[in-house]
Formats: sequence, structure tokens, C-alpha cells
Amino acid sequence: MTDPKPSMGDLAKRLNVSKTTVSFILNGKAKEKRISESLVERVLAEAASLGYRPNQFAQSLRTGRTNIIGLMVEDISNPFFASIAKLIEEKVYQNGYKIVYCSTENDVARGKEFLTMFSTLSVDGCIIAPTQGMEQEIQSMLDSGKNLVLFDRIFGNEGAEAIMVNNQGGMYQAVEHLVARGRKNIGLVALALDDPEKEDRIIGFKQVIADHGLPSYVFPMPFKGGYEFYLQDIRDILEKNPELDAMVFGTNYLGIAGLEVINDMGLKIPDDMAMISFDDHDLFRIHRPGITVIAQPIEAIAQKVIDTLMLKLQSPVGTRPAGEVITLATSLIVRASS
Repeated sequence: MTDPKPSMGDLAKRLNVSKTTVSFILNGKAKEKRISESLVERVLAEAASLGYRPNQFAQSLRTGRTNIIGLMVEDISNPFFASIAKLIEEKVYQNGYKIVYCSTENDVARGKEFLTMFSTLSVDGCIIAPTQGMEQEIQSMLDSGKNLVLFDRIFGNEGAEAIMVNNQGGMYQAVEHLVARGRKNIGLVALALDDPEKEDRIIGFKQVIADHGLPSYVFPMPFKGGYEFYLQDIRDILEKNPELDAMVFGTNYLGIAGLEVINDMGLKIPDDMAMISFDDHDLFRIHRPGITVIAQPIEAIAQKVIDTLMLKLQSPVGTRPAGEVITLATSLIVRASS
């Protein structure tokens, strides 16, 4: 017969202190309750020696918190979202939280299921790169007082806290760079989850093309998953538009597909075709010639997301910030492809 698991009451008896004091210490409230460091050390040492593990469900009922953050992204295997997720996980852990994350694959039904899962788990806060069609569910969470921060996309939830990058400005700078180097027939392959006219990267591209009086070649793409699903589409574009002398790709996986097609077609970069991709990737850095990219500030995005969420978590209900959109600048990393 195994020994029963020690309880908080067992700890209190062995140390001859109140159960309330032990509870404050184990729940991280020792400093707030002005409990001496020596007593904290004694309680923690005794808890470790007894193998005490708090019942997280019961603990959450007492405190009203689970110390869990939900993170939802498009595709956790995508280097951009993977890097963001890794940094966020490290930062929430430093703040005493654990993270549960999931990928929507831009599937609205799947995204809604994950939002329900977050509610079932009673996560303390959510960090979401939303999929088109989740606006009503996200709004309901906001209206109910859920601590929530969006990033990468907003769609119809303008009242939410959000961390964005200047997509229009980044695209404008990239095309300006190509124009300055004599490119006159520049194409854009970019994701369009809803209306292409509402996509910031497409808007920025069209604006700079119009400002320079150049022909506009815009090829919006639906979300399909991995880069391999776009190979034939990009090949068709290049074969039907042989006048193109430069290509800009709106995401790193579109850029990888474009790079493979350009190489397979025997086109030389940058002599026959200059190339720029939104989002950096190890492949773009090590490929020869190196691929010019519009890089997003991954570290800054992760830090702003966490700072914003922690402020909401630590602010009393009714005083929490709402509706601020923080926009961060991208940077053009020029390599040999352009």
C-alpha cells in the first residue's frame, strides 16, 4: 500500500505554522503578506522533502487563476510563429505562467474549437493570431472580460489590444529598393485570407507601384498550408508573365516556393529575376545568392505581447487597458538577390 500524498495541512503541522501561512507561501504571496524569507525557505524545503505537489485544480478554485496562458497561431511549424511561440513561452514562464499552444491552419472551425478549449481550461489569458471568421467569438471573450491580446492580425476586432507590424510600410520600402535598382515589372504573390483590397501587404505594394507609374502585377493566394502547395501556382504565374524582372513574396513559405520554382525554371537570381520575401528564414540567409527580406522584429513582437498581457493580468477589473494597437517597424535586410 502506497503512502498517502502529503497535504498542505501535513506541512503546516510539521512546521508548526498555520495552514494559511503555508498556503500564502506555496501560492507565491509570501512577499505580499510580508512573510520572512527564512520561513519561506523552511516551508519550501519541507515541501520538497515530502514530495508535496499542490492540486492545481483545487488551487485554481481558491485563487481564481490557473497560471496558464493560451497561445493560438496559424502554424506552429512556420519559423515566424515558432520563433514567436518560443520567446513567448520563455517570457510567460519567467512571469510564473505555463503555456498551451495550438495551430489553426487558418481553419475557422478549428480555431473556434481551440477558443472553447481555452475557456474549458479557464486560462488566465489568451494570445491569438486570429483566423478570419472568429471575430464574433473573440468579441464575446472580450465582452466577458477575458484577458486577450491579438497579434499579426486584427480583422474585425478593433476593440482588442493588438501588436502589429507596419506591413504597408515594409512592403513600400522593399519595392522602392527594387525600383531604385532599375526593376520595372515587379510581381507580388501574397496571401489574401479575405478581400485582397484589405490586405496591408497588397495595399502597400499597390501604392508604391502606383507612385512610380509602373504596371501592377498582383497575384493573391488563398491559404493552402505548406509551401509545396503553391509551386504550380507560382510556375504558372512566371510562365504566363515572362516580362517580370522581380518578384516579391508576401510570406516566407511563399518565398520558399518561389525560390524553388525560379531555380527549377533555370532563371538566375538576380540577373534574370530579382527576389524579396516578407519574413526572414534560415534558407534565405544561407542560399547563394542570399535572399533579401522584409524582416519582422520577432523579439520585440514577443516582448510587447507579453508586456501587454501581463499589464492586463495585473490590473484590477475595470481598469484594464483596451483597444490599443501597437505597430512595430519592419526592417529591410538587403542581400544579393535584389
